[in-house]
Amino acid sequence: MRRYEMFEHTADLGFTAYGVDLSEAFAAAGEALFSIITDNARIDPVTEIEMTTESVDREGLLVGFLSELLVRFEVDRLVLTDFSVAFEGVCKMSVRAMGEKYDIEKHGRGHHVKGVSYHLMEIVDNSGSDEESYVKVLLDV
Repeated sequence: MRRYEMFEHTADLGFTAYGVDLSEAFAAAGEALFSIITDNARIDPVTEIEMTTESVDREGLLVGFLSELLVRFEVDRLVLTDFSVAFEGVCKMSVRAMGEKYDIEKHGRGHHVKGVSYHLMEIVDNSGSDEESYVKVLLDV
């Protein structure tokens, strides 16, 4: 199964991330974000992080999740992979990910992501059907 695919939009960059359910689609969105930041560099699973995100709806959860990942990159200099996402109802989720400190020699320079947009966002839950679930996200680069 494909994990994610990129698309361009004016001066921005976006992706559609897929999974058999929304947990996998959100996890693939985390991977897509770091592939954009690192220009598809290999990230070794050296450090484990855990985080919880809450919002009033699924769109807010997705924006909050990806925004927190951007903070982890900008402040802690972490690049992450191997995401595991668990929803606790509609408005809360917990995340586990593995990663390492960013090293420009190893991880290169991808795009500088300034933020996550609600514009064009789509969240489609096809759990229990033959169709993939997916999230579509536009990033301000």
